[in-house]
Amino acid sequence: MKHISDYYTKAVSVTDLKETIKKEFDTNEVPISNSIWGTSICSDEINNTFLTLGEHFKAPGPFFFGGISGLPFTGKTGFAAFASHIPNDGAAMILYGPHIGVTGDGTFGKVLREGQEQPSSSCGSLIAGLNAVKNGAVLEVAHNDYQQGQVNKVLTENHDTITKAENEVIETTEVAYDQIKRELTDIIGSGIENLGSSPLLLVGGVILNTDWNKEDQFDLRDITWFNK
Repeated sequence: MKHISDYYTKAVSVTDLKETIKKEFDTNEVPISNSIWGTSICSDEINNTFLTLGEHFKAPGPFFFGGISGLPFTGKTGFAAFASHIPNDGAAMILYGPHIGVTGDGTFGKVLREGQEQPSSSCGSLIAGLNAVKNGAVLEVAHNDYQQGQVNKVLTENHDTITKAENEVIETTEVAYDQIKRELTDIIGSGIENLGSSPLLLVGGVILNTDWNKEDQFDLRDITWFNK
């Protein structure tokens, strides 16, 4: 899809991503079949296309770090729990990043979901946050909408960058990617002892949700090993 490659030059299909990850384990002589995996991606069910990655890892998986938008809301406690699940002489992987819909006609921030006649928002959380920033909404983190309050806070802090961008939806997604990477790296760094000697692979990028009858893609940004 040309309109994807115009903006996301490292985009690969989910099928190709699976092979890239497997090759990364093989090249580093880490047994993927004795490894567990987690994700820090948005809880939107459209992202469940990535569950097929689990065929390479120990069942059941994955461990979900992300809430709406993909921010790692489970924090240090979640990471400590995840690390404690690593098999003996095994390893772990975390796939992370925000998602953005792309319709067949090249509209970013929308996707045609199975069973719907019209495209809907993707990522709904990030677009809701973008609209809140543009409308000058008062920043509020309510107990009954805590995660979205945190998303709005991140986007408010990046208001100028987002509103000056050529494409606000794409820029909002970039802001989210940087934030997810920053928070996840901080969580791991502050709790690295929980891994013991077990290797951990971080795979970061932007999920590209295509219309339901097309294969999703992943713009691969970062591959980083810890304890390797």
